[in-house]
Amino acid sequence: MDIPTTLSSIATAVGILKQLNEFDAKVDEASFKMKIADISSLLADTKLRLIDAAEELREKDTEIKNLKQLLAFKAEHTVRARGFTYECDEGGTPKGVPFCPACEANGTMIKLVHYTTDRGMPWKCPKCKADYQIVSTYSE
Repeated sequence: MDIPTTLSSIATAVGILKQLNEFDAKVDEASFKMKIADISSLLADTKLRLIDAAEELREKDTEIKNLKQLLAFKAEHTVRARGFTYECDEGGTPKGVPFCPACEANGTMIKLVHYTTDRGMPWKCPKCKADYQIVSTYSE
């Protein structure tokens, strides 16, 4: 979204409108038509930019809403223990498998999965595929 360019286009269009109001009757039709074409082009461009800006604002609103929900979830339903974030019960006791720290840093809460076939790094995130060696689990 390029707000300064959009505002500049609007200012130019308004300037052309002022020029059109100042034309006297002696101005030839070709000049008049050229100014009308200029303003039509500027207004069409401005309309497209405003549509893009509105879409970008909607996307940002959605992202803000999702981040607020994530923050609320983390504040109310998670606890840090032994270097990882875990879901917790009402008393704040960790339960289950931890969330992937890499995904958590990117704004998603994905629980790690244990793979018995992987020796040395048996814990893996199903989303980002990050590997973890030692992970504590808590009974649910």
